[in-house]
Amino acid sequence: TGKGKTKMPTRQKALGNLSRSTAYHKANNHFLFSLKHDKKSYKVYYKTSMTVLEALNTSSVFRSEKDKNKNMQKEILIQRSKGAVPRAAVKTDFPCCLIERDETLEIEFIKDENSSTNQTTADPSLLSKSKPETLVTFLVKKDGGQKVQCLLKSNALRSRVQYVCVYAFKGENVKTALKRDGRFNNVIFQKHCALSEFGSEMHELSNPVDDLDGKAFQVVTEPNVASDADVAETAGSSQNPINTEQDKKQDGNTTSMDPSTKQYVAKPNVNSEEILGILRDQFPDLLETLKKREKLKNKSEVQKFFREEYGKSVENFLEVKKVKQLMKLSDSVCQIRKGGTREGTGFLLFNRFILTNAHVIGIFTDLTKVNAEQFTAVFGYEDLDSKDSKCIPVKQLTDYFYGKDDKGRHLDYALLELDVDKMAECPNLFDSYSPNAPIKKGQICIVGHPGEGVKKMDPCFIIERENRLEAAHKHASEHQHLIHVINEKCVEEKWDFSAYENQFTYDSCFFHGSSGSPVFDVDCNLIGIHTGGYKYKTKGDKTWSVMEYGFSMQPILDNIIAVARIKGLLDIIRNVSQTAEQQNLIDTEMKDAEEPEES
Repeated sequence: TGKGKTKMPTRQKALGNLSRSTAYHKANNHFLFSLKHDKKSYKVYYKTSMTVLEALNTSSVFRSEKDKNKNMQKEILIQRSKGAVPRAAVKTDFPCCLIERDETLEIEFIKDENSSTNQTTADPSLLSKSKPETLVTFLVKKDGGQKVQCLLKSNALRSRVQYVCVYAFKGENVKTALKRDGRFNNVIFQKHCALSEFGSEMHELSNPVDDLDGKAFQVVTEPNVASDADVAETAGSSQNPINTEQDKKQDGNTTSMDPSTKQYVAKPNVNSEEILGILRDQFPDLLETLKKREKLKNKSEVQKFFREEYGKSVENFLEVKKVKQLMKLSDSVCQIRKGGTREGTGFLLFNRFILTNAHVIGIFTDLTKVNAEQFTAVFGYEDLDSKDSKCIPVKQLTDYFYGKDDKGRHLDYALLELDVDKMAECPNLFDSYSPNAPIKKGQICIVGHPGEGVKKMDPCFIIERENRLEAAHKHASEHQHLIHVINEKCVEEKWDFSAYENQFTYDSCFFHGSSGSPVFDVDCNLIGIHTGGYKYKTKGDKTWSVMEYGFSMQPILDNIIAVARIKGLLDIIRNVSQTAEQQNLIDTEMKDAEEPEES
């Protein structure tokens, strides 16, 4: 059970206002509210004895909107702008004394078949006398742990919020507060449930609420006492967990490290049959819940639903023609190794030259000290026991850049020359480069060696520039238990999701070992190089990522040409020139270089 309060992060503005205050306001304070349809803010004056709905009803703008025919049968969704988790939903009977001065409440009218978001369940006499010092608030994530995932009665509420904000009176227990709130399914009261601070302290429902103030929780079943009752709706897993080698060693009897090959060897899970039986038993309930929620009538509609949901992320890469094209292009992707250590990914740009990130091969700012001959490029590493892999030594580091160029664009690349005449069996990926291909939105596919393993591909979506901050907030809200780590890393590394024009971001499963991977658009055009992610680590040394990013090809090619001109490497310039005019210019330069000077 919890003992004492968890200290909130001190760097509170890293990803927006994540702080919380419940200072007591005297009578005639105010808050702002905005209506979903017009996004305008309106000021409302209130007394501390009022509920939020009572205060809203003093506004003619709110009453006018509420009384419209289209909203008469709808419920009122109220989301806060402040608190430990912004946009947490409160009920209409939420005490005004807990609202911060100048806080904005977002109001939306929603269809709610259970009418659970708008009912007043607290004793009005108690609310009228309530003060901040007699109340606590805490947040509950909409998705619970295993076997208690469908917590909220309302489908409409579940589809719109990540957390709900619960208020309670000091001295009462957690179960009483959750029951009075009225938004939760009875399953959490029928099972042996508890509130978990995301892997740290557990609070039984019989505990008093006094120690919960300002904290965020997930409902879980208590270990070893869970009942057979179950809720079938499944929730999406937390995005972007990255297991390090230490994690893989600690995962139980699933993987082991072969010291001779430094590869992970799969071992059977002794509990797999039992787990499979449990999943099979749960499937009928899951199916019925899904059919009810999505209004699906038969198996064919269920199959169609799953196909559409899965296809959203890969639909443009399901065409056989494109799959074949990607397979051919992937032949040019290699793993970069230094001795027996896997450092990252690269790809054949043209002839015998491969492109990767500068940080893959060594020191970020002084690559002159890197011995390029220590590296090899391994092509065809597509199976742990693959005998078809081809290891080609690196001859020299031809060009590199790490940092900002003279136009303020960030570059992180290294051009390596292989110790071979030509890679005839692999296509030059420069031939698939299109300078006019957009990198601001749409679907992409990354091909590389994530996790220092075999070659893989990941189709995903570009996160548009204007949506990056929202995506970061979404990640933070889904990983509230790690918010202090996210904030510290954000401040430490000065994260700026829109710092560079040549950067594009996405949500990928490609992490360690995939730096230097080529990125293709839906037409299989080479558009960029996968470079990294906004990463942070937990105490257990597990690495997570808010989002990943790559850099567009054109600035890299511009810099390669500029350096090649200085060094007189006309063959490189010829191979990375895109227009006939450029080619003619190079031909002239080469001809002049070959003609002897007159004595």
